[in-house]
Amino acid sequence: MSTSHDEDPSRHAGALFSAGRDRIFEDTGQRRLHYHLLRLTLAGLTHEDVEDLRELGRRAFEGGDVAEPSTRIRQRADASVLARAIVDIVERADGDDVPRERVMVGALLGAYATVGGTSVFSAVSREELQTAAVLAAVGGALAASSSPRVFHVIDAVGLEEYLDHRD
Repeated sequence: MSTSHDEDPSRHAGALFSAGRDRIFEDTGQRRLHYHLLRLTLAGLTHEDVEDLRELGRRAFEGGDVAEPSTRIRQRADASVLARAIVDIVERADGDDVPRERVMVGALLGAYATVGGTSVFSAVSREELQTAAVLAAVGGALAASSSPRVFHVIDAVGLEEYLDHRD
């Protein structure tokens, strides 16, 4: 992403966080996965992606086989870059140590960083926006799926030891 100093996303990280959080809370108030997916049409999801990802999510939450909706998305020539990325991320979750539903929600919510609320992404191309959405989805999935383990370690060793800089 080529940006000038004023468009540097690091200068707007707090605003991106706040805007994303506000949108997540707003959409969570609707109490449907569907609303998270609809929001991400702003980051490149198509309406067909929304339907296929909703089915992927249903299966992930129910602990079912995600192969069929994953294959359907992957084989569609018009599937968005973000939809394909979400499929790849969800399939990498093994379902036991890393619950698929947590990974999928993390990927969706991570991508919220790219769907408005600030002017950071207003001057970027569609391809750059999609790349940013994919990277944000990966980051969201990592954070959502790994945070419980990190906090478990903190609880086990204690905060003082966890924050200690010595080996």
